Amino acid sequence: MPYISQIRDLIIREKSKPINKLNEFYLSDSQGICRRDILVQWIVAQSSQFRHSLKTIELAVIYIDTYLNCFNITQQYLQLLGISAYSLASKFNETEMMSQIKLYDSDGQNLYQNGEYDEMEEQIIKVMGFQLNYITSSDYLLAMNIEINENIQSLLLFILLDFDIYKHSHIELALAIVAYSQEQKIQFTNKILQLSQFIHNKILRAQEIEIDKEQKEDSESKIRNKQINKKITKNKGMNHQKAPKQSV
Repeated sequence: MPYISQIRDLIIREKSKPINKLNEFYLSDSQGICRRDILVQWIVAQSSQFRHSLKTIELAVIYIDTYLNCFNITQQYLQLLGISAYSLASKFNETEMMSQIKLYDSDGQNLYQNGEYDEMEEQIIKVMGFQLNYITSSDYLLAMNIEINENIQSLLLFILLDFDIYKHSHIELALAIVAYSQEQKIQFTNKILQLSQFIHNKILRAQEIEIDKEQKEDSESKIRNKQINKKITKNKGMNHQKAPKQSV
């Protein structure tokens, strides 16, 4: 296959992911969600206002994971880490020059001081070893001549949001995506097939949770509407009552 040499080069350059199972940001709650995943979800949501490439989001997630496994950080500064990682990734990967992306509260006030943004970016660059160009899953897919269409991009984003899946190497994730989407008739190892099935199960679970959430919201909405209708009916009844005559 013509892309074998490219994939071999990517494998050599790919760096292992920092994984500390005891890190509090990677401990799942009762719903199987960890704080790291919530932060990445927030970053993906923030990125929707920019027309940046998928690679930029992938790089930002790598910066976040590396930082979280090297530094202690309080809840107060998680958003600062997230937006600084995304800002760095966009400066590195996007062709259009960008300044530091900043966060504001509902009153338009800056959530962090200018110096805090600069300090966080500097810390990220240092923890990354002054190397911001990392191999990602999309790099492998492109090397395999797989088109990053809407479905593939959705799969990649879904994987970024779930560290249980994302903790695998990028080559394994790329192969699992190919197996899942069945873009090509390739023989895969059992490990890749199991990972592909794991992704499939996770997607089904996420869909079930979303359906349950919608049904619950719909049910609560119906209950609220009933209560509102009762109040309106009661008020209408009161309005139709005759006022008692007053004695002079």
